[in-house]
Amino acid sequence: MRICSVDTTLNEELPAKQIVNLIDSKIAQVETNIVRKKVGGIGLDRKTLEKSHVLFITLPRKKITQEIYIELISYIDIGGTLILTLPSPPWEGLGRFFEEMIKELGISFQSKYVYGLPKIPSNTRLIGSKLTITKAHVIEFNVNKNFLKENGIKKYVPLALMDKEPVILAGYKRRGKFVIISSPEVFTESNSDFLNRLVLLSSQKIDYILSDKIERYTLGDGNFSLQLQHGSLQNYLLSLYHHNFMFLQKEILFISKEDLTECISKELVKQKVLGDLPSKQEIMKILEKLKWGD
Repeated sequence: MRICSVDTTLNEELPAKQIVNLIDSKIAQVETNIVRKKVGGIGLDRKTLEKSHVLFITLPRKKITQEIYIELISYIDIGGTLILTLPSPPWEGLGRFFEEMIKELGISFQSKYVYGLPKIPSNTRLIGSKLTITKAHVIEFNVNKNFLKENGIKKYVPLALMDKEPVILAGYKRRGKFVIISSPEVFTESNSDFLNRLVLLSSQKIDYILSDKIERYTLGDGNFSLQLQHGSLQNYLLSLYHHNFMFLQKEILFISKEDLTECISKELVKQKVLGDLPSKQEIMKILEKLKWGD
C-alpha cells in the first residue's frame, strides 16, 4: 500500500486529523500517516520522505530551514508528490528558505482574492469531481524557458480555475510533482471526492492531464467518430466528431454498454446531416472493441 503523509512539524494551522479524515484509504488506495517531530530530529527527514508517495503540508506557520528546503525539493525531484497549501501572502514569517523554495517552484500568489464557483478543466483526469471553494488566490507561475530548464520543471497544469485563473496548480519537476493549493477551504467534507481523486492520481503517478493521443474510432460509414477517455474512478470524457468537427464533449459516469450506446445514438440523431447515421449495432461494435464494461 502506498503512503500518504500529512505533516505536523511545521506547526500547520489545519489539524492533520482533519485532512486524514477526508481521505478514504479504499478509494485513494493509500495508507495515511501523520508526520510528527522526532526527538532530536526534524520529522521531515529523508527517511520519512522516502517512504511517502504523497506529502501534505497545509498552512505552515513555522520557518522553513535550509535543511527542510533541501529535503523537500529533493523529495519532489526523486519522484514524490508534495501537496502544499499556502496561507494568504505576505509570507515573510516563513523565512528566507521558504522564499527560495517557492522561487524554485516558480509560483506566486496574487494578493487579492477571487470569488465564485471553481471549475475543473475538462482536459484533466479530475473531471467529474466535486469541488466547493468560495474564495482563493490566483496562482501565477513562471514560464520563462531558461528558468524551467534550469529547475527541471517540465510543465504546469491548472487543476481548478476561478474567474478562468488557476487556484489549484500542479507542476511537474524532474521525476516528481507538486500541487499548490491557494485556499484551505479545499479541506472540507464536501471536497473529499476531489481530494481522494487527487491522492489516487498522485500516489499512482498517473498523469493529471488526459492524453491528447487517444485513438478516435470510426462509427458507421466514416463520417462520425468517437473518443472515450478515462478520467479517474467512474468518470470518463466522451467526445463525438462529425468529420473533424467535435460537436459534443461531455463527462459521463460509467454505465452499461447498452446505456452508453443509447446515449451516443441520441446525440447523433440531433445532428442534421445528410446520409444515414451509424446504427446502434455499429456503435455497440465499437464499444466492444474498447472493452467498455469489461
